[in-house]
Amino acid sequence: MTMATQFAETTHRSLTQTDLRRRVLQLYRKYIRNAHEFANLYELDMPVASIRTKIRQEFERQRFVSDLEVNNVLYAKGQMEFQELMNFWKQQCHVMRYFDDQNAYNTLDKNDFVKNFLRGN
Repeated sequence: MTMATQFAETTHRSLTQTDLRRRVLQLYRKYIRNAHEFANLYELDMPVASIRTKIRQEFERQRFVSDLEVNNVLYAKGQMEFQELMNFWKQQCHVMRYFDDQNAYNTLDKNDFVKNFLRGN
């Protein structure tokens, strides 16, 4: 059993890009080290390598954001996300949304009534 505060981190702003870079790399390493734990906790039916690849993609997506204040917010959100994942505060469907193909989600499938209904089509 985990305690709700076990993965909590005091929120503070980085005043330099160097400090923020160090903190982001630490967060990235935490995610990568716990990929196996995510697979077990959420009973993900995929290889751990795929989970690590998705983690890398999510970090890479924000790589070229240069505003320090925006990066501080992104870091805080990443830390909160990590805490929610590790404390099992999410459901499997929330975690699986990271692995959905966004292009496939927006296409209309005339043969799948339920998908179209849930999308509002």
